[in-house]
Amino acid sequence: MQIVVHRARWQQLAARGWTDLSAWLTRRPVAGPGQTAIGHSAELRMIVFLLVGSEVLVEGLLDVSVLPPAWRPFHLLWIALMIDASLLFAASTRRNPHLLTADTLRLSAGLFDQLTIPLRDVAGVRRERVTAKGRGIRVLPGHEQSLLCTVAGTAELVVELRAAVPLRLADGSVTEVRRFHLAVDDPVAAHRELLRAVASG
Repeated sequence: MQIVVHRARWQQLAARGWTDLSAWLTRRPVAGPGQTAIGHSAELRMIVFLLVGSEVLVEGLLDVSVLPPAWRPFHLLWIALMIDASLLFAASTRRNPHLLTADTLRLSAGLFDQLTIPLRDVAGVRRERVTAKGRGIRVLPGHEQSLLCTVAGTAELVVELRAAVPLRLADGSVTEVRRFHLAVDDPVAAHRELLRAVASG
């Protein structure tokens, strides 16, 4: 068996982002029948909102007190684009969680990458916090046969397979993988849910 990392093309990202934003604003369910959503990137979304909110406040004061009136429409457009970008990021991470079914676990790094693991191949799940640079699904430096699955930075859970399997990354390279480190919003609840699914499988 070979696991394949799927990555959307850049041309598809904008369309998917707007679809996710529409679904997020209209509060459509994230998980379908028979699926359990395991959220990720909540802390990152909060950081983005705080940074953009602070920037909008500063930019607004700049617009009122410093900029000539002729420049203000362009400056307001820039502020609107910042707000739109932050909302698109939030929607894309919120609407693309890890998805657990009776037979599979789909790991997601937002819009960047996705892969699916059969639960019958999972030996166990444990909590472990690791951090590494980069984004998406990538090899974890300093950890043999390990992959990091985050939008950015930190993972809190490890899903370990019964045996190492070949995995084709989004860039086409192939590596042997046995452990998947993934970011989750609630490590305790996610750990419990995954353990239950693995035991049932």
